[in-house]
Amino acid sequence: MPITLDDITITSFPQLFEQIIEDKERVRLKPIQNNPPDLLKRAQEYGTQFKNGSWNWASNIWNRSAAGSVVIEREEDLVKEHKVLMLRVLEHILDQPMIQADATLGQPGSKGAMNCRLYCDAQFPDVAYRWQAVNFPGNPDATPEASLFMIPHYLENPNVPGKNEMLKVIRFPFHDYTIVTASSYMGEAKKGFLSHWIYEVYKRGGTGEHASLKEFTVKRVDGRAKRMVMSVWGLSGSGKSTHGHYVYDDKIAQIYIDKFGINPLEFISDQFIRNDDVVGVFEDRVVSPERGCWTKTEDVDVTQHAIYNAGTSPRALHENTEWDENGDVSFRGEILQYHGKLNQNARSIIFLEDTGYFDGNVDSAGPLNMAVFISPGYISDYAWVKLNDPTFAAKVLADGRTIGHPAQAREGVGGEKYEARYCLPFTMGVGNAAHVHRFHKFMSDRVGTDNPVESYLINTTGRVGAKYVWTDSKLGDETVWLAKTLFEEVKGKKKPVGGTGPTIEETQLFLIQAARGDVKYEPHPFWGDKVLVPTHVEGLSPDRLKQLDPFTYRTAEEMEALLREQIVLSKYYLKIQCPRLNKRILDAMDF
Repeated sequence: MPITLDDITITSFPQLFEQIIEDKERVRLKPIQNNPPDLLKRAQEYGTQFKNGSWNWASNIWNRSAAGSVVIEREEDLVKEHKVLMLRVLEHILDQPMIQADATLGQPGSKGAMNCRLYCDAQFPDVAYRWQAVNFPGNPDATPEASLFMIPHYLENPNVPGKNEMLKVIRFPFHDYTIVTASSYMGEAKKGFLSHWIYEVYKRGGTGEHASLKEFTVKRVDGRAKRMVMSVWGLSGSGKSTHGHYVYDDKIAQIYIDKFGINPLEFISDQFIRNDDVVGVFEDRVVSPERGCWTKTEDVDVTQHAIYNAGTSPRALHENTEWDENGDVSFRGEILQYHGKLNQNARSIIFLEDTGYFDGNVDSAGPLNMAVFISPGYISDYAWVKLNDPTFAAKVLADGRTIGHPAQAREGVGGEKYEARYCLPFTMGVGNAAHVHRFHKFMSDRVGTDNPVESYLINTTGRVGAKYVWTDSKLGDETVWLAKTLFEEVKGKKKPVGGTGPTIEETQLFLIQAARGDVKYEPHPFWGDKVLVPTHVEGLSPDRLKQLDPFTYRTAEEMEALLREQIVLSKYYLKIQCPRLNKRILDAMDF
């Protein structure tokens, strides 16, 4: 009997899939290729091999399909458009063999370990191969705790109900599976499973966060050695991987000696990279889901040597990545284009062993004690501040304020965005507020202990003092005045006009000295002791700190208006993206 729309429910979809498999096997067809060992060999037929031996593949979409994704929790929320796409997927599977690829998210034996199974159209073995490569080995005989069906073809997709956007991805958090169509971007498989993992981490007592993880030992100004467990939050393109992977060797240290008269190796040691993307924060430790990293490599050079070394390894697996004049891998972004613009989302799967800073463990040895939030802005932000109040820090996390980047979507590049917890597209099962409340409790419980969670807000990919104009804008049905940054195009890339931004080295210097306790602060002019502004960073001149202070470019009255506008904007988005947020956290920025 043919499958009809009336047959489609959330519960029936995996059952119908299994029925198709059984029917084909009954007549001695092979519908499932179970963890085939030759995936790389197959994928090489349509890949590009660079001179160093590494491989690259192109995807049909070069960013995630967040706007075309929906989360369906209940049968009564499943409408015709969803059913049409689910039926089309089953019809495709009826005709097309599928690769079964098993992997474990989370280090075996860790509280983050989760069995996962990818069913991928057999015409895309590179997706299955790379997804398995970035994760821990799986057990084909184990029952999957999350499954993902990936059909990268266009299936005459309907639109997202009520929107002028093609429906591509459907996620079912309470039924433990996701459907991905129309995109061969490996991020759809990776992030699809991570969405299920984030929810699983919450169910196990933690909070799943869009953040990197590394550890190092710092010699503090009082001479005491302290082990730092540092996570960096940020959306794609904001610098999360840059700072999460940043490590020091003799060559990098020489840059700091020349620029700042500071040798970081005198007080930084035992550096280990754990993760660069999503982590599970628990009271006693931070866990990671992956054994490798799928890292954005735009503009990476030898000064980011952990990423560079791993990205130029023959083992690296590239996506939408270009070559240099010798036919070898290049991260300069001068050749490949996407929709008429130079590519700004080259990606590589890199292996932590190839960074030179990995000890075989992707989980931390102790609890988080340094939380760094990247909220790039252009108008009212300092380069860096210390968040001296857990409730204020929880509000920063809840906001997920950022700047649009091509890695996120083609639309809205350069504009201010709010993506709750920097994790909005990947949060399901429980709301963002539940994660924020749990993280707030973790931070609050550590206040006054000998190992508190120190938190910082950095503007490393933004600007201080860029030019802007006030414009009439709509927030829902209400017309408000909003400050809009002025932009210009520089070498095909959208850049803000005016102002200055901290370099990677300046931001890293601040973070080092903050960890050491060698930064002097004063209260923020409006937020007081909740937010501390650096007045002295050893190695930086007073003139440079002044350039990185927005009050150098704005009057107090102007800054007050800009910050009040930011508060209004953030609360508008929090009501949509983070309902039921504790009022103390919601109002933490009010002054």
